[in-house]
Amino acid sequence: MFKQFNNSLRGWTIWRWLLLGALGLSLMTLPRAAFADGPITPDFFSMDDGGVTLANPAFTALARATGAPYLRTAVYWSAVEPTNTTPANYNWSLLDSYFNRAFSADIIPLAYVAENPSWAANTACGPIDTTNETLRAEFAEFVGALAARYPQIKRWGLYNESDGSRVDLHTGGCFGDTVNGDLNANGVPDYAEYAEMAGIARDAVHQANPDAQLFITVAFDDFDIPTCPPGYTCLPPSHFDYHFLPNLFQYMAAHPRPGGAPYADALAFTYYDIYGPYWERQSSGAGSHGIQAKAAAIRKRMQDAGIAMPLLVVETGDDSQAGWIGADGQSRCLAISHVRGMASGLQLMTWWTFVDNPVKTWYYGLVDVNQNLKPSYTAYQTLFQQMNGWTYSKRWEKNKSVEAYLFTLGGKKKWVAWSNRAQSDGKSPCAYPRKKARMNFRAKRLSVTDLYGNAKIIRDNHAGDLNPRPGRIRLALDGSPQYVVVNP
Repeated sequence: MFKQFNNSLRGWTIWRWLLLGALGLSLMTLPRAAFADGPITPDFFSMDDGGVTLANPAFTALARATGAPYLRTAVYWSAVEPTNTTPANYNWSLLDSYFNRAFSADIIPLAYVAENPSWAANTACGPIDTTNETLRAEFAEFVGALAARYPQIKRWGLYNESDGSRVDLHTGGCFGDTVNGDLNANGVPDYAEYAEMAGIARDAVHQANPDAQLFITVAFDDFDIPTCPPGYTCLPPSHFDYHFLPNLFQYMAAHPRPGGAPYADALAFTYYDIYGPYWERQSSGAGSHGIQAKAAAIRKRMQDAGIAMPLLVVETGDDSQAGWIGADGQSRCLAISHVRGMASGLQLMTWWTFVDNPVKTWYYGLVDVNQNLKPSYTAYQTLFQQMNGWTYSKRWEKNKSVEAYLFTLGGKKKWVAWSNRAQSDGKSPCAYPRKKARMNFRAKRLSVTDLYGNAKIIRDNHAGDLNPRPGRIRLALDGSPQYVVVNP
């Protein structure tokens, strides 16, 4: 949750944003195994629990009414097994209560393991000693017990943002420690121990529930000064290790597991649009936009190492209280980033977070603390209703003033489109002001639904058609995505 920390340092964040530039740039080609295939399903949609949603029945009901079946939440090993014991004696009570509330509401936790107990590791956020066979077995026992107790959960994560480089600022993981790279001083690099722990956890999950999967998680942004890559603005308190992810991939490739088993079933990353311009400027991001460019950069590093994993996004969001974004800007960013993610073959995206947290000045939620729906709540519902069941086909290439993506369903065609005539203000690109653009369709009529679900029909040579030629409809676009069905 690196954006959470940065947002509490508002002055630093604004300064960083002013330093970031933007270029617009296509997805590299990888084996299809690295991409999600088929139609967009409810499994694509997820939100972050924030520690409060499932604790409140009203919030829980509102979350489920968006259409998203997943709420991301943490499982603290230290709370379940504070002292070394067997699963029969684990402290399940709190977790049972939390998860059973989710299951009763037809919500599936997107759960990740965090917070080592002191008996198992010398840090809460770093590795166990993977050279110690007893500790390896204890970790496997814990993860396996989780997967067996909650068979409804099909995706388990391993720490949050494992590439964190500072123990004192960790947001779940600190395997990217840049002081010595070996937090427990056992002679094994922390990135290697994360890989080993992932392999242990994956085996335990699959043995307990063959239908479940294990994903690993990185931030891969907000890089610290010691590892800062060329062209990236790294300022204190940035605290993620740029080298962690390629080192992790290289270790996995150089140390194949028995029987060719993968270390993990998927890789999850976090994405905040303020960092998009850097990824667009990289050669791997040529022709891509925002989240697509970052996904392409990660896939390029996997390809370089000779491995492939599907990608998930476990945090993305924008603050509705930020003056340069605002409530409508948050809605635009939500739709734009999700549609781009669909077009780049991501398997799942998690909006961070569902409920605002005014105590920490985090206004990323779709609802406020008084259960009032923000505009972004309606935008999320509309996104789900419009995209569920549709399959991505291609990107609009006819003119660069329009960004649009074609989806199909049973012979129907739907474009999701917005103006690409952005006027950079040096901040969050998805919320940039945009000049009007026009998009032409060969059609007799269009069904057009706006960001908030308001629908209208535009007929050839009638109101809303800016093209006088018969059989052609020209649609006006601004910065807000529109869902356009051709000849419905």
